[in-house]
Amino acid sequence: MRQQLISQLLFLLEFNGGTFYLSSPEDDQKLISPVVVNIEPGFGQKYLDNYTQLDYSKGLMFTGRSMTYRESDIIPDAQRVTSKYYQMFYRDYGFHFSLHASIAYQGRFLGILSFFRQKGKADFTQNDIELIGLLTSHLEARLFKDYQKACSGKNKLSLSEAAKKYGLTKRQQIITQSLLDGLENETICERLYITNNTLKKHILNVYRKLGINSRVQLFKMVKENE
Repeated sequence: MRQQLISQLLFLLEFNGGTFYLSSPEDDQKLISPVVVNIEPGFGQKYLDNYTQLDYSKGLMFTGRSMTYRESDIIPDAQRVTSKYYQMFYRDYGFHFSLHASIAYQGRFLGILSFFRQKGKADFTQNDIELIGLLTSHLEARLFKDYQKACSGKNKLSLSEAAKKYGLTKRQQIITQSLLDGLENETICERLYITNNTLKKHILNVYRKLGINSRVQLFKMVKENE
């Protein structure tokens, strides 16, 4: 989604390179998963490994509020081009101007979308800021939903972990996996050569051991795949 989004924005916004980082579900002050467009693939990881601490705009990035800004609005151009960050990072790629959209929702930083222009190009305009700001408002809910999904999946157990923790028998594990695969009761009975009443007893025993009452709760607790 992120790479496609940046590529499509080339039709609306002039830029020579774009990046999109997410925040870590465990620590929203940490950037992960860089996506880059029109820049060499290693650009994103190089920033994470070597230049995050030098970035003079990171204070705005992690405020927990969505905002769109140009680096030229943060620091005077004469000072910016002599900074260690500009000299060591921007200059290597011929970039001079940048526009950033820090994306946050309910006080949590979720990611940052950045665009770069090479030296010789004009700086990003107020119209550019408004365009990306409008996009940011649409991205907030989407990224927050992805964040919630990542957090919920993080706490799920694999079937083998659940079996060990709650003492599921081999038969109960097979039935649990069948439920996670979305199979209907009739199909499970046919595959295991058991009656519907027997299957219901197995399912009730699985639910009792796991401390749940429904298949919906099972999906929230146990991963579909190991």
